[in-house]
Amino acid sequence: MNKAIIHFSDKSIIELQEGDYIIPISRFSDSDGKEIASMNAAVELWNHVHNGLIPSIMDAFLKCDFFYINHNHDTAYNSNAIVKIELS
Repeated sequence: MNKAIIHFSDKSIIELQEGDYIIPISRFSDSDGKEIASMNAAVELWNHVHNGLIPSIMDAFLKCDFFYINHNHDTAYNSNAIVKIELS
């Protein structure tokens, strides 16, 4: 199965595989114009024939500054802290 390892600036890593989900946390404005954070639609990771999981990972990260992995809402990750994504 195709996997990707995401390295963060604090030296932590997470491992993702095909079929996992990234849930973007996006910024929205409510009816009063106040900005709020909200979960966006989940992005399922799929394997690109030439580029592995990277295209689907990028689809998710282009929509947010923070994200969850799968359905674990106990940890939110900062997409701006990613320093490297490698396929394994």
